[in-house]
Amino acid sequence: MFKLIFLRVRYRVLGIVLSCVMSVPTLAQSQNLWTLEIATQRVLEIAPESKSSQYEIRARQGALLQAGAWPNPKIELRADDKIGKDAGTGGTDLTMLALSQPLPVSGRLGYQKAVASAELNAARSTKLYQQLILENQSAQRFHTLQLAVARLRLAEKRLQLADELQKAGQRRAKAGDIPQLERLRLDLIREAAQQILDNHEGKYNEALSQFRAYLELSTMTIPELSPLEPVDSVPVLETLLAELPRHPALVAAKYRMESARQEVHLAGADRLPDPELRLFYEQDFLNGRRQDVMGVGIGISIPLWDRKNGRLQEVRALENQSRWKFKALERDLGSRLKQSYLHLSHLVQQGEHYRTRVYKPAGMVFDLTRKAYASGEVEILSLIDANNTYFDANERYLELLQEAWLEAADLRLAAGRTLVTTEQDTDHE
Repeated sequence: MFKLIFLRVRYRVLGIVLSCVMSVPTLAQSQNLWTLEIATQRVLEIAPESKSSQYEIRARQGALLQAGAWPNPKIELRADDKIGKDAGTGGTDLTMLALSQPLPVSGRLGYQKAVASAELNAARSTKLYQQLILENQSAQRFHTLQLAVARLRLAEKRLQLADELQKAGQRRAKAGDIPQLERLRLDLIREAAQQILDNHEGKYNEALSQFRAYLELSTMTIPELSPLEPVDSVPVLETLLAELPRHPALVAAKYRMESARQEVHLAGADRLPDPELRLFYEQDFLNGRRQDVMGVGIGISIPLWDRKNGRLQEVRALENQSRWKFKALERDLGSRLKQSYLHLSHLVQQGEHYRTRVYKPAGMVFDLTRKAYASGEVEILSLIDANNTYFDANERYLELLQEAWLEAADLRLAAGRTLVTTEQDTDHE
């Protein structure tokens, strides 16, 4: 009796434990829903490119701080035995102390600061452009995984329906309602669905691996992504073109042009050497006693052999080069912007047209054909055709959605629009 009670209690406890284990959420359920914005934010936080851009800005800040510094003074000491010999006392004495200070009166420091300031601003704009590139790469991996998930679920649905048709065909074949050839065709539908599922499982695992690696996620993490939906809206082209001059790449190029222009001024200032102020104190033995001598002098190098004409020619050429590089970049960004806009608009229209004219009708035809086949009104070939048409149309619709989102990411990159806002202060990590 007690043994029976013990067994019942043990089995009940075991059942409670199993139910608790089964109720634990899976890894996919325990993860927060990943949106493109969340994934992009994580990439910007961990990407080595972001860290590299931060230290580039820090380096330019140091260069700006150094650009305004005066040259260091120079001190000169001299000790000799001249006084000792003249006085007949012997020994060595400190006979000269001099302090020299270069005077940057040519305006070189101001031009150096202007160059460094322009380079700092260019580095900050380049960091924003690097962020746009990272956002674009994040979007590519995110939407690739979105499509892989949608295809996998579609393949699972295809296999499930094929299993149902196969089982129904087996039952009808046993009852003698359909010939053997028709049952074999249903088996082929099922095996084809299995092959499609296996193929999409492989593509899903590849996309998942790339997504994990780019976001530095654990190999045990199974992210749950927001579903693949149609692109909600297309920005106005005139607005995008009006915002184009504020594109970070163009802004960085403008600052580089300014840096090159200041380099020309700096090279001109460098042609005039800075004078050097010299204060000195000397001791000598004159008229039978020690004499102190104090004085001031000005020294300047004579630009006789090196007039720095080559340097001036170099920076002038670089200034012109930076100007033409800016024009080429402006042309390319404008061209890419218009091309991406047209392509995105076309994909959005094509996707909506495909949804209403192909995707939805294919689903209706498939449902009606299945019912008609179950009632014996149509043959197996009609069912096979409706099955393939429906799932092919569904997959093509998903591809159009993904292509539209990828083009939207390219449009943001070309227009200089960002998805997320990051801290612009790079003085602290």
